[in-house]
Amino acid sequence: MANYVITDGTRWIMKDRNGKYVPTSCESFADIFSKKQAENIQKCSLAKALRGVFYVEKTSEEVPKEIKPATDKELKDTEKVLVSENIQCWLDKISDLNGLASDALRRKEELNQKLSNIDKEICDLLHYIEFCNLNAAQGYKVYKMLKERRIIRRSIKNELSVLNIILSKKISETATDEINRCVAGMDKRFYEPRVLKELFDF
Repeated sequence: MANYVITDGTRWIMKDRNGKYVPTSCESFADIFSKKQAENIQKCSLAKALRGVFYVEKTSEEVPKEIKPATDKELKDTEKVLVSENIQCWLDKISDLNGLASDALRRKEELNQKLSNIDKEICDLLHYIEFCNLNAAQGYKVYKMLKERRIIRRSIKNELSVLNIILSKKISETATDEINRCVAGMDKRFYEPRVLKELFDF
């Protein structure tokens, strides 16, 4: 007995999960009918907009075996990103960066406090020079104290400059936490069919 399909030349009619006759762009999903069935469905069961473009056509193909749609559970049974060994290796590297940022911020706070203290000491020394008449020995002693503090101050400023460069590159807890959140969110992704929606049972 001859087999027939209902087509518009590029799409075919199939029955969906709800029992409605709808177009599919995949020929393998086309329902196969007898000539009488196909004509009856084309005239009475298609939506009005489809009746004018779909027609009955004989096909020489054998009736294909039913294709099982992918279920929601099957789509979720893919590799879990957070337990993948390769990905975990990258997340560990990010944790190291997070530690670098935390250490840099902590050290910056310490250095800012030290800088503040040194600046106060230098201010005291300058006022001492301003208010006192010093002999050569006293003047030399104050000069040495001032120079020592200026050298310490320069060292602090240099280290702060390096820390500011590191921290300006956005190696921060916020950035690494955001990366971790994004990676964790990958396990919640859901595939949305582009065209062949009939392949997916959801």
